Parts: sequence; structure tokens; C-alpha cells
Amino acid sequence: MRGDGDLCGDRVGSRALSERLKVVAVAGDRMQLLADRAAGCSCCTMRRTCGAAEIASQARPKFIEVALPEGVTVRAGDEVDISLPAGRFLATVGLAYLLPTLAVVITAGAGLALKLPDLWVALLCLPALGLALVPLGRAGRRSGLAEAFRIEAVHSAVAAAPAFTRCGP
Repeated sequence: MRGDGDLCGDRVGSRALSERLKVVAVAGDRMQLLADRAAGCSCCTMRRTCGAAEIASQARPKFIEVALPEGVTVRAGDEVDISLPAGRFLATVGLAYLLPTLAVVITAGAGLALKLPDLWVALLCLPALGLALVPLGRAGRRSGLAEAFRIEAVHSAVAAAPAFTRCGP
């Protein structure tokens, strides 16, 4: 449905992650979406022995609250196609994984260069890890990742046939 040029958000094209999610609730200018984890765990032959599959099965359901664009009408039960710009996703991944790893590696390297005992190096890495997670926490409290989502299309749940509602001009 993406080839029609009927997009609500910016024209992010192929440089975005997109998913179809179900609308659970709508309140004012916000809507809550059911964000079931889209993983290949159900098809994987190793799912019985995989810790990640077990953790994923315990973590459901997850909800995302996003802003409802002006002029778009959705109801609980409808499905929406949402997209997330790849750059925003990569920035968040960098804050979550790269920055803490670099902080620990740099702290450990500095401690070892100063010829500190291993126990002291390990103890110095703990506050470095905590401080490296502060930017991720602050990013989550501000506009956060949920504000970067764009509604691409609305698929009505009440229509007899699959419907595609145009979101933008």
C-alpha cells in the first residue's frame, strides 16, 4: 500500500522502519497502539531452547502512545501503518548500546593504564556505566522515540473489505 504516495508523515521512503499496528485506544490527540514484538521466534527451530524467545514471550503485550495527526480519524480496533526514520532509530540504538560500551571500555582502559588493581577498575566502571545511561533516560523523558513515529495509513476495522484511508493531501 506504500506505492500509492498516500503518506501522512514525511516522505521517508525506504530509509524508515515501518509496521502495521492495532489501535487500542484513542484519547484526544493521542492514540495507544498494540506493539506486539515482530520476531521470527514462532518459526525458528531453536525456539524451545532459546532464552531470547522465552523472554520475548513474557514481555507481551507492549503499548506505544503516539500523537494523532490532525485530520486523521481512527477508532479502537483500526490498524495503522507507522514508520520510524532510520536515523532516529540508529541514534537511539547508539545511546542505548554504543555509548555505555564506550564508557566502560574507556574507563577500564584508563584504570589499567594507571595500573590500578582489577577490583578498582571494575568498581570505576560501574559509575561510568550509570553516567553513560543518563542521556538515554533523558531522551526517553523528552520527546522520546514515540514522537518520531509517523502515521502512514489507516486501515479501518469496520469496513467489510480492506480499506485504505488516505491520510494526507
